Amino acid sequence: MRIANWMAGGMLAMAAWTAHAGELRRFDADSMQSLVAVQQGKPFVLVLWSLDCAYCEQSLKTLADEQKRRKDLRVVTLSTDSLDDPDVQAAMQAKLRRTGVKSVAWAFGSAPPEQLRYAVDPKWHGEMPRSYWFTGEGAPKAYSGLISREIIGRMRGK
Repeated sequence: MRIANWMAGGMLAMAAWTAHAGELRRFDADSMQSLVAVQQGKPFVLVLWSLDCAYCEQSLKTLADEQKRRKDLRVVTLSTDSLDDPDVQAAMQAKLRRTGVKSVAWAFGSAPPEQLRYAVDPKWHGEMPRSYWFTGEGAPKAYSGLISREIIGRMRGK
């Protein structure tokens, strides 16, 4: 039974990382645990962004550039724009493709945005870009602001 559970978990993780580019997952109030669990304890960065954030696109492009150099840089994106509007969904997918970042992509569901922000981090007040750097050990390190190569190195401890 344990082997079957392990295999199912591995298949879920593989599916998450091989999903079609631009596919967005719905982030609801109870999604944070699933978002983290699918990473199976491996280091990754969660980047919160929105279509109207002036610095978010540059941060995503920087992460995409670093992914070319660092094959182990795993990125999960979470847009605070609503997945419920088809036009907004298309715009989110287009922006992610334009930045070139390889990521597991999520977007806010239909719950109130305040509730979803609280589900990510009760201390987060909505400033963006906001990133959480998971090392696989302990609580993630939070960072607000433009993501540069230096920030990536510092937050990853490399």
